[in-house]
Amino acid sequence: MKSLPPPDSLRATHRNPYDVAILGGGPAGTAAARMLSLWGHRVLLLTRPPRGPALAESLTPSCGKLLAQLGVLDAMNRAGFVRSTGHTVKWGNSDVRVESFGHGELGWQLLSSQLDRVLLRQAQLAGVKVHRHAKVRRVMLDSDGHWRTSYEERGTLRHASSRWVIDCTGRAGLMSRAGSGRVSAGPRTMAILGLWERRPDWQLANDSHTCVESYPGGWVWSVPVSRVRRQITVMLDPSRTDVAEGRRLALTYRDELARTSMIGAMTERARAIGVPWARDASSYTRETQTRARLLVAGDAASFVDPLSSFGVKKALASGWLSAVVVHSVLSDANIEGPALALFSARERAMVAGLRRQQGVLAQEAAIDGAAEFWGGRLGPNELVQPGEPNLTALRDDTEVVAAFQAIRGAATLRLQEATGVVRKALPVVEGHQVALRDHLVVPAFPDGIRYLRNVNVVTLAALAPRHTDVPSLYLAYCREAGDAPIADLLGALAVLVAKGILRFA
Repeated sequence: MKSLPPPDSLRATHRNPYDVAILGGGPAGTAAARMLSLWGHRVLLLTRPPRGPALAESLTPSCGKLLAQLGVLDAMNRAGFVRSTGHTVKWGNSDVRVESFGHGELGWQLLSSQLDRVLLRQAQLAGVKVHRHAKVRRVMLDSDGHWRTSYEERGTLRHASSRWVIDCTGRAGLMSRAGSGRVSAGPRTMAILGLWERRPDWQLANDSHTCVESYPGGWVWSVPVSRVRRQITVMLDPSRTDVAEGRRLALTYRDELARTSMIGAMTERARAIGVPWARDASSYTRETQTRARLLVAGDAASFVDPLSSFGVKKALASGWLSAVVVHSVLSDANIEGPALALFSARERAMVAGLRRQQGVLAQEAAIDGAAEFWGGRLGPNELVQPGEPNLTALRDDTEVVAAFQAIRGAATLRLQEATGVVRKALPVVEGHQVALRDHLVVPAFPDGIRYLRNVNVVTLAALAPRHTDVPSLYLAYCREAGDAPIADLLGALAVLVAKGILRFA
């Protein structure tokens, strides 16, 4: 292997830095690269072919809005992927249920390599400079404030300079190799994957469906990658299986599938293609996600057990947000501190939401004392973002319910701002920029609140004292802040009263 040149030699080779160097060509990296290039920045993307077989991915229709925002929805629809109409699920003690997406919507079933190929092409079309065979060797911050990235490409050592770096290199990323960024790890999880073929078809209620089943030792999911082939993945705790004792992987895989009913039956009349393989699927969160002009995004920042189909969506959203943050700071250096704080908070909030969902599914699966796999996944969610409004708790809050009834029953609406309400400018995303906007700070929301569902509560709190009935308040709000469901406005108004932001005059 070639040795790296000394820093002085490295520094002398860079006269025209990129605005951003993005490391990793998965969903997060390609999303960030495409958007930054479309917004007028010089972007370098360094990636290399993935090692090992591709993973099957299931993208639900909820990804469509984000794909459209990234400008890649048409390309996804033209790519010829299997289109899914829903899921077939056997979870906990429940019977098999067929769940269809609403309103005729369709998801996408595909291999990760196919998705990467489409997204990389769309990044290139947006003007991104893509190197597909680049192995990053070192990244360092130089004295002039630029990042210096050294990478090997087809046996040649190359160097690039950039104002920013976004690390999207996944589980074994830049921050891991650098030994920086403390990691909070979740319960250990191993994924054992295999490819199966069944002709003429799988004889399911709908062959396009992702099939998901829990059992005491873990859970299994089956994703179609063609009309006759499916990738079937067993998720288990490696410390509770014979894998940890060196038993053959294929035998463990077959034994675990035999413990399932729905998916186990699917494989009885199917043919295994090749041999199964394993990979680490343990959840983790990297607590340091921002440094001086460096962001860690996508799976490099965090990974949550894929108990839902939101892994790719989370990566795309993380990549998009990293692009917004970098674009904002390149446009206005004064926003750097708030923008980085926003990025870290949003990343933690995404993880918190997925872990809450994971906890609910774990509780449903841990029936009849099935704690073999699920017992360690039932603990409280330690990553709930402080101050994040819990809409379910607010809806069931007795004070909020009482305020809602009082508002509905009042002949006239006479409200005024309560004492002690503080307005504090905090970062928000507007379009593709980070901006500082007022939030309301009270003891119930110490980190500030600006939106509840679709309602801007800062605007609502300012308008409410000027109106004596709900219809006129609603019309005034829609004129100033845009349309919102009246039920959401009434709910937000009740929260403002119950939590000490507004009070009855």
